[in-house]
Amino acid sequence: MSRRPEQMAARVAPTTEVVPSDVQDPESLRAAMDGVDVAYYLVHSMGGDPDYRRADRDGARAFGDAAREAGVRRIVYLGGLGEGDDLSAHLASRQEVGRILARSGVETLELRAAIVIGSGSTSFEMVRALVDRLPVMITPRWVSTRTQPIAIEDVVEYLLQGADVELGGSRIVDIGGPDRVSYGELMSEYARQRGLRRLMIPV
Repeated sequence: MSRRPEQMAARVAPTTEVVPSDVQDPESLRAAMDGVDVAYYLVHSMGGDPDYRRADRDGARAFGDAAREAGVRRIVYLGGLGEGDDLSAHLASRQEVGRILARSGVETLELRAAIVIGSGSTSFEMVRALVDRLPVMITPRWVSTRTQPIAIEDVVEYLLQGADVELGGSRIVDIGGPDRVSYGELMSEYARQRGLRRLMIPV
């Protein structure tokens, strides 16, 4: 499912059907859900709409409603890892989406991941861009934030297994990797792997 099916069609196997739809357009979701058994929700509005929290809420409600009306058996959602009262607005929005999907009436598996290590992961691409381009970095406080990175291959495997694993109702599963490292440590390790010398000055 894509807002730009002609672009998506060039990126998937010939055997994959690409349907036009947009979670901000509830009417378009009805046709997209027709005949669907398991629906994956991999949508995040942060990159586009300035009021991304509202857009995330609206999209999740429309998707959940369409899934319920179409008789979808399960929604698998990739959300954000974290807990507590001091979540960032971004992470709080990710978790709110999970709650909305779970309240839709369709059994929902929410997989919560931290930074995903692999091409195409927005967080990883940011780390890569910073380290590749800046020999000296003045690093803000968020660079000391600890995270549990997970390889993109492992995330894909969790998503695949999520289609059929026995749940007995909606569930949240944390899929952070076993290592707890700061973003600064991730950047240093990426630099080491690439053979780059980088200086980070925290402020």
